[in-house]
Amino acid sequence: MAIDRRLGLLAVRGAAVFGVALVVTWLALPSPIGSLAWIPSPAPALDGPYWTNDVLSTAEVRFPELVGPEDIAFDAEGRPHTGLADGRIVRIESDRVVDIVNTGGRPFGLDFSPHDGLLYVCDADRGLLVVDPDKKTVTVLVDTVENAPFKFTNDLEIAHDGTVFFTDASAVWGNGQYVEDLLDQRPSGRVLRYDPATGVTTVLARDLAFANGLALAPDERSLIVAETGRYRLWRLWLEGDKKNLKEVVLENLPGFPDNLSVTPRGTIWVALASTRKRLLDLIHPYPLLKDATASLPPWLRPKPVRWGFIVEVDFNGTPLRSLQDPGGDVVGNVTSAKERADGSLWLGTIEGHGLRVLTR
Repeated sequence: MAIDRRLGLLAVRGAAVFGVALVVTWLALPSPIGSLAWIPSPAPALDGPYWTNDVLSTAEVRFPELVGPEDIAFDAEGRPHTGLADGRIVRIESDRVVDIVNTGGRPFGLDFSPHDGLLYVCDADRGLLVVDPDKKTVTVLVDTVENAPFKFTNDLEIAHDGTVFFTDASAVWGNGQYVEDLLDQRPSGRVLRYDPATGVTTVLARDLAFANGLALAPDERSLIVAETGRYRLWRLWLEGDKKNLKEVVLENLPGFPDNLSVTPRGTIWVALASTRKRLLDLIHPYPLLKDATASLPPWLRPKPVRWGFIVEVDFNGTPLRSLQDPGGDVVGNVTSAKERADGSLWLGTIEGHGLRVLTR
């Protein structure tokens, strides 16, 4: 009996020593980041406009052969276009998929210009592009600013005069490195303006923690900007007494805001790529833990929560309602929500298969 007890104690001590050694080794691993502490507010309760519902679970999965249709744009005829993980931009014509071009990179945000009718694309790898769907041509408009290449060109909005507003999510981390940027909390994302008349690109806003979706106000006097890494939306003033100033309009969202889109009602759909992850919020104040997490191989890192979630807000940042799929069985991680003139809602995803369409 005594021998068994001693053996048991030795086993416990051995396991404890091994566990401590494992943790020390993990913390000592070289990390790709040198993060800063950040203390997020507690996640909001899922009530009021965020109340849990399953409306998105009724969406229809269409064209499952499409991999990673991150954003959607409708042409003058209402036909959806989307960019895929393999670099293709395709158009949906009734029940078939038509290849338009391959950008040679990773097309993310895209939209048709009301000025010239062409398709403008934020390619995470190649910069700001313009595509002529009829001629099937791709042209790089700009891929550098302030003598440095873009790292993660992300989303865009286009004014009626052809001015293109777009985001470079990070000046440090590139496509596929969003986890590093979110953990690092050294904000370097930017909002930029491309002037088609002069070809000049200027920086309108800096120091955003993963600058993402944009929504241009109907009067074109301001832009709403999604700051993914801080769970919030900003307003960037383009005209008037507050020109070039930015102010927070919605703080502490229940998830990571991705692409934004203006609805036919003049409101904004905010796609939440994932709901908040408690573990991430808990380690944000502790750089050592975040640096160690970034050193882990991708398969050991915290994974996004599969919870389809989009929020409708007005241009003052007031949440109006949300549509959800809590189990993520039909709509998992939503990166974009675009409402067509016929009232149908088209949902994109960065890694999943197929488009989700909600008809009402």
